[in-house]
Amino acid sequence: MPRLLLIAIALLGSAGLVGCGGYASTSEAFRRSLTAGQPEDALLRVNEALEVQRAEDLPSEPGADTPLLLLERGTILQALGRNALSARDFKLADKNLDVLDLTGDTAGEISKYLFSDDATVYKAAPYEKLLLNTVNMVNFLVLGDISGAKVEARRMTINRKFLQKEEGDAQSMMAFGSYLSGFAFEMAGESGPAVRHYGDARDAGGLPGLEQAVRNLATRTGASDKRLKDWTETPDGEAADPKHGELLVIVQTGMAPYLQPERLPVGAAVVAASDPGPGYRLTASERARAQTFAAKGVLKWVQYPRLTRSVGGGGALRIDVDGQTWSAPPSLDVESRSLAHYNRHKGTLIAASLTRMLTRAVAGEVTHAVARGAGGDNLVGLLAGLAVEGAMTAADTPDTRSWVTLPARFHIARGRLPAGEHTITVRYRGQPRTRTVKLNPGGWAVVNFSDLR
Repeated sequence: MPRLLLIAIALLGSAGLVGCGGYASTSEAFRRSLTAGQPEDALLRVNEALEVQRAEDLPSEPGADTPLLLLERGTILQALGRNALSARDFKLADKNLDVLDLTGDTAGEISKYLFSDDATVYKAAPYEKLLLNTVNMVNFLVLGDISGAKVEARRMTINRKFLQKEEGDAQSMMAFGSYLSGFAFEMAGESGPAVRHYGDARDAGGLPGLEQAVRNLATRTGASDKRLKDWTETPDGEAADPKHGELLVIVQTGMAPYLQPERLPVGAAVVAASDPGPGYRLTASERARAQTFAAKGVLKWVQYPRLTRSVGGGGALRIDVDGQTWSAPPSLDVESRSLAHYNRHKGTLIAASLTRMLTRAVAGEVTHAVARGAGGDNLVGLLAGLAVEGAMTAADTPDTRSWVTLPARFHIARGRLPAGEHTITVRYRGQPRTRTVKLNPGGWAVVNFSDLR
């Protein structure tokens, strides 16, 4: 048997062994554990992915996914109330997290990695970068570390300016973070920066409770911002009472959508990758080449990362403070806004997947021609070409990386209460959680619930 034929058969036999499940497979265990209300098990699973024994440990040799896995572990640690360790992981991730720019990619850049585009260091979607500082601000507020919260607020503002070119879906996620920033500066006694952050929150679309917070601040301090003039000219807010304290309750519910590999017929992929929209789209020559390979039967489908809603999301939420129900509508809907961001850039992701598959198809044809020329045997050439294309296709794992432990929604409830101990009970999807908090006269406290998803 000719040597080239033996090599081709060996390659075909090994093609099925090359591929892997990618990040969708890696993250499934801890995503499911958190969804099931088992954050301890989720922590165990993410530590396994990081190849460490304990939450206190950091990887000795960071890999391409380390920043993302630190985001995941930080979220899980926050759900467990281990806020100091959570803050550490978020800060380390923030230092090493680049932002994915889908608005100006070229064919050469998006198909740079021939076998798989998840071989590169993880780059976060813009809204993930913006939410990182927001979620870490929650840690510092729960810890009562107002200085740390203000640092995260400043970092968030810097990131917002850096990402100013992003579409409204990323910017609209700033409202919740800007509200928390305003709260942090207000509790620090800095009413000027506080009202400016509240103004940023309104610019980003606002959220429930923002108007009352602005009116209260204006009543107590006289702080104003031209963007909030209609609220601050006649504030009619709640006056300060030195015998009371401020309580902010944060509840994180559901799980954000996650990416998983999806097969798409070539014809549908060409249409989606050619539709007008932001980012890279197929050129006329690339469309023609794809249609040629499809007609030959060489290229039948492509794999791309599809954003999928988590199963079992949603449910009634109730917050009771000392037996009184507090209103807590969603302040940030991560699910709907991440879906909107994805749908806007879906064509670019499919174009990238199709470009990679075209590269493989070309490689298969070249190998076919070379092998046929060397061996003078069409069967040898065909098998060699299929082997190269098959191995490369089997190795293709679309980039399914995303911050999967993010909640689907953030809720906040806020009020002033007499100094002393107070009981907070949260009920979500039939499961209760109860905590007590002590308010000092003129003080404040933030309580976070995020282990019920």
